[in-house]
Amino acid sequence: MLGSMKAPTSLARFGRNERAAAIVEMALVLPLFLTLAMGILIYGQYFLLAHNVQQAANDGARAAIVGLDAADRRAIAVRAVDRSMAGIAGFTPSTRAISVTETTEAVTVAITYTVPSSNILRSSFVPSPGNIIRARATFELPVD
Repeated sequence: MLGSMKAPTSLARFGRNERAAAIVEMALVLPLFLTLAMGILIYGQYFLLAHNVQQAANDGARAAIVGLDAADRRAIAVRAVDRSMAGIAGFTPSTRAISVTETTEAVTVAITYTVPSSNILRSSFVPSPGNIIRARATFELPVD
């Protein structure tokens, strides 16, 4: 009768085993932590690329205002954008589209950058904001 009232020793030992509890806690928390860490990396990469593309649009519009005519301004803007985006890993001229428009008062440079397939933004582990980044910058033409 005394033996039936006592809890089995292995079950009692399992309830007090802190190491087993730590393993179970780690199994529950680790996937959430990895998802959070990957989200930080992916969104950090997105914000870095978006900033670089915006800065390239600014550089292109700023450089374009010194051109003598529309064709010259476009060529200058394209060179400035490519020079500015050269530091982006995986950048090639085929991954970007540049539009240079102007009015009598201003020059606008618009860039559409397609993130290469090798970039971490294309990861399916965490939903990313998008694979296409757009930026636009406008500078006023100097008054003669």
